[in-house]
Amino acid sequence: MQGLIQEDNGEEHVRLSDALEHVADLEPRQVRVEIRAAGVCGSDLSCVHGKYYMPTPLVPGHEAAGVVVEIGSAVTYCSVGDHVVLSTFGNCGHCPTCEGGDPGNCGFGGLRHTHVEGDQALWGFANLGAFAQETIVHENQAVPIPTEVPLTSAALIGCGVMTGAGAVFNRAQVAVGDRVVVVGAGGVGLNVIQAARLSGASQIIAIDRAPSKERTATEFGATDFLLADSDDFDAVAAVQQLSGGGVDHAFEVVGSTKLLADAISMARAGGNVCAVGVPDLTATVTYPFQALHQNKNLLGIRAGGGKPRRDFPLLANLYLRGMLRLDELVSHTAGLDGLQEAFDALKAGAEARTVLLPHG
Repeated sequence: MQGLIQEDNGEEHVRLSDALEHVADLEPRQVRVEIRAAGVCGSDLSCVHGKYYMPTPLVPGHEAAGVVVEIGSAVTYCSVGDHVVLSTFGNCGHCPTCEGGDPGNCGFGGLRHTHVEGDQALWGFANLGAFAQETIVHENQAVPIPTEVPLTSAALIGCGVMTGAGAVFNRAQVAVGDRVVVVGAGGVGLNVIQAARLSGASQIIAIDRAPSKERTATEFGATDFLLADSDDFDAVAAVQQLSGGGVDHAFEVVGSTKLLADAISMARAGGNVCAVGVPDLTATVTYPFQALHQNKNLLGIRAGGGKPRRDFPLLANLYLRGMLRLDELVSHTAGLDGLQEAFDALKAGAEARTVLLPHG
């Protein structure tokens, strides 16, 4: 099968192979999925640049949807022919953590080899290795959705949509009338914006450095847009003025430690500060003590605090009811050979998402 291989850190070390195979046959609770669509996310770029300290060689990619083509002997969660969104949570489903409703904190889903090329075993990024024509995952990771949802759009549910919307629904729990600021109006930020709209937020302030983001942010639900067009722009003062003293929820979606420190100062006393973006995993955040002191809540957020088997179908159904935008998040599609162009677009801040189509 075709797939991409990252041999070392750096975009120049990613190549397309025609000789990938699965690392092993199906185990009883595993499923084989033909990947029809895989989004190119900022996390993929961070992985390739070495910010997540993943071992190489590996098959990158983690935001995907496809069709189940084979199931193990003990699989009960899905069937051959199901359309599924893939989850990065390789959780067991049975431990106290899973049964307590926190599958993202299960220790079962450690890093594993997903594919081989000849005699070389390849790690799979985020338990998936999704930039390939097929992958094998634990049945918990293959979440069925209605076949009416286009797989090109459905792929984004697995990361960008879940991360942004889940930060609003699961972690911050934005309520009707709340005021929100979203720092970064890219693919994940747009999902924070539209989830805040669905939650009934009375004010949604979007901040971005790209003027082109204003139109899209407004279409997704932003009531105000601030253009951070220079290093001298005082985003904290602008948000404080627009919101009348600070917002109820400040979402940092870029993955910048400086912007996270700014978000703390944007929140009102007693408000939530939501760390959605992921910087280098060794990064340190520095902020004035007084900025957090007034009973503010600093929330760590991994994958939107998602419960994939509950949340993925919920998001798919919101889409089918015309309440959640997915199609509009897809800026461009390409084959597996289009990864570099997708990275270039991400770095330029020019679009929401490129989706790779492994089968063309």
